[in-house]
Amino acid sequence: MQTRREKLRAASKDEIKTLARQQMAAEGTAGISLRGIARDMGMTAPAIYRYFPSRDDLITELIVDAFNAQSDAIAAADAPLPRAAYGDRVTAMMLAYREWAVAHVVDFQLIYGNPIPGYEAPREVTVPAASRVFTPLITALTEAYAAGVLHPPVEFLHLPATVEAHLRAFVETQGYPVPPEVFAVGVHGWNLIHGMVWLEIFGHTPPLIGDSAAFYRHQTLALCRSMSLTVGDL
Repeated sequence: MQTRREKLRAASKDEIKTLARQQMAAEGTAGISLRGIARDMGMTAPAIYRYFPSRDDLITELIVDAFNAQSDAIAAADAPLPRAAYGDRVTAMMLAYREWAVAHVVDFQLIYGNPIPGYEAPREVTVPAASRVFTPLITALTEAYAAGVLHPPVEFLHLPATVEAHLRAFVETQGYPVPPEVFAVGVHGWNLIHGMVWLEIFGHTPPLIGDSAAFYRHQTLALCRSMSLTVGDL
């Protein structure tokens, strides 16, 4: 049980992060100002440093929160589906990726947008959080390949030598029991869905395709079928 003091501190931190997101929405991800937040909360500038010692500490916590929220949404989409329904699982997770992004544009831009001048993310903190987003997808692809269900498109069987060598080293160090071509399929899938979401968020594709959600769904289904993954009625 939290003490009253701990609850008040947690509430204050949440308010600070809410105001920081409002600043980013109005001025971009580089627009976070602890002094501005302190002013909006009616506290002195030094007082806010009791909650976040620096702007970078606040940014890091916002980044981790965003990655965790996105990974929770993806995991929730995967959880209720049968484990052997690989195509349905991959599709559901890719749909969740977009749904979270369009509902949390500021957070999406924070974790995938332009670097914030003067800020360097502590990799030991942010990389594990970022990995949580993609682990369920890679796990589903790995399981589908092990079950003999996933068949990479032929172009992924002949990767550039430098790319194959890097991917092979990466999957070995990260502990993914799949060959480079399968991991490359996952990277390709991320490039595809991330690109569609990014272009949609910035208003580039809606005038061209009209129904962004329907187009995105169509493309994710096509991606799954290109890997021979069966997709049912989601």
